[in-house]
Amino acid sequence: MISAILTSTQRQAASLRIALIGKDVKAATIAEDVVLSLKTGSVIEEVRAFGREIEIVFDDGLVLRTKMSLRGSWRVFHIADWQRKKRGSAKVLIQVENLIAACFDPSEVETHHDFDPRRHPLLGRNGPDLSDPKTDLDLCVDLMVEYQDADATIAEVLLDQRVMRGIGNVFRCELLWTCELHPWAKVSSLNRDECRELVSIAAEMLQSRHLSHDRTLAVYGRHGKECERCTGQVRVTHHGEANRVLYWCADCQIRHAGTSSSRYVTEHDTPPGVHPAEFIYLSELEHARKLG
Repeated sequence: MISAILTSTQRQAASLRIALIGKDVKAATIAEDVVLSLKTGSVIEEVRAFGREIEIVFDDGLVLRTKMSLRGSWRVFHIADWQRKKRGSAKVLIQVENLIAACFDPSEVETHHDFDPRRHPLLGRNGPDLSDPKTDLDLCVDLMVEYQDADATIAEVLLDQRVMRGIGNVFRCELLWTCELHPWAKVSSLNRDECRELVSIAAEMLQSRHLSHDRTLAVYGRHGKECERCTGQVRVTHHGEANRVLYWCADCQIRHAGTSSSRYVTEHDTPPGVHPAEFIYLSELEHARKLG
């Protein structure tokens, strides 16, 4: 059996990727002593495996880390099957659509935020919250126009808590697509009216809960699929100092493409049309074969 070449942790992570990546969290419970709780509505971006540890990364930068004991495991259930099962020693439960991922008997459970220098509170006060109808949008515009790093990309600035709050990674991808902006266009290339347009659209989408649980996403999680606006192909890269995943359409997101900066851009090597979970699994399998 080829899966026997992989460790149990790698096999569990592969199952979690298939079940969770790109999905909304409908409900979640976690050990009481964990400082940061999981939020419903957040989207699962990545599942990482290191030794006996599994990390689940959410679109707001939150990371759930579980270290497995010898008896510990992650398992995925259909809701109907889970309802017939006693919860027992499950320390973490994550529900997405009709599935539940449960972590049994971990030796450690903790949550933290992936380090992103633009989100660190020590680097300055937080900017206005765009989800608040009373927020000062002009202040956000001023902070964008006067952004200290002229070479920073608009994709980086949208996640900078010092400029504005409320934008997670899924929302960032969808906002850039809506505005037809090239993700790595330099923020300094946008004039004040364009900054105002971007901030206004972002606030309107956030306040109207545009990305609701039953929404259809235009680009996020659609690597290799057809863009619904131009029929081009949706692409995915990793971007920024925090190396966050970013989905976009290279055929129609061309505003300010001529000013784009390639710093902190890492091309994603998943072939178009291939599920990321499948690609990672096969890559790990090939690596294990070479070692074995």
